[in-house]
Amino acid sequence: MSNTMKAIVFIISLIAYFIYLTISSTFVTAALDSGNLTYGIITLYVYYAIGILIVLYTQAAVKYWYAGRRLKGANVFIKMPIGKFRLADRLVVYLLPALAVFLPILQTMSLVSLNWQSILFFFILVAVIELLFYVNSKTMKAYITNKGIIIRGIDLRLEIPIPFSYNNPSGHFTFDRIITFWDLNDKIMIEHAYDLGNITLAADSDTLKQLKGVLIANGIKQKKF
Repeated sequence: MSNTMKAIVFIISLIAYFIYLTISSTFVTAALDSGNLTYGIITLYVYYAIGILIVLYTQAAVKYWYAGRRLKGANVFIKMPIGKFRLADRLVVYLLPALAVFLPILQTMSLVSLNWQSILFFFILVAVIELLFYVNSKTMKAYITNKGIIIRGIDLRLEIPIPFSYNNPSGHFTFDRIITFWDLNDKIMIEHAYDLGNITLAADSDTLKQLKGVLIANGIKQKKF
């Protein structure tokens, strides 16, 4: 996905998040002012968690729509799963909640700054997001078409408009933006011009042979080690 499209995805998710803040802030304020400390804290944590999920799913929806538009009218030669999301792909999502929980330690250099509610909230959030990543990774597919490679699914990986990317990113990769590919026996790794990450597709030998044929037929050269 190009940096321009990344920026669009990021901006739309921020707009969705600010709309959520505007709508929900009154309820959170009322909960914090209710005099019930436990109720206020739980409401605040749920508020933060829903905000994170809104950002992730807004981005996923925009990426799904974008790839779907490119898929319309294309002739699909091969449809392949891309496998699970890597741990490195998920760590970015945990950065902000981790800072919110553990920053007091860095500021005071003392474990006393931690409270069990924050730690519990962080680990519950991690467990929920891990489950969502696992379930949604099964929707991710690579479509080898006459228009290039289209990767589509419910992609919860956080898009940030900086020179940073994931392997097998969502989007449309036209053949003129594909540089080369490597045959790694049980998988094929494809280098493209959009991002830092590559496309790596694993399958049986017949499917990989068919994929190589499509790439070569469209002028993509195989790189030798």
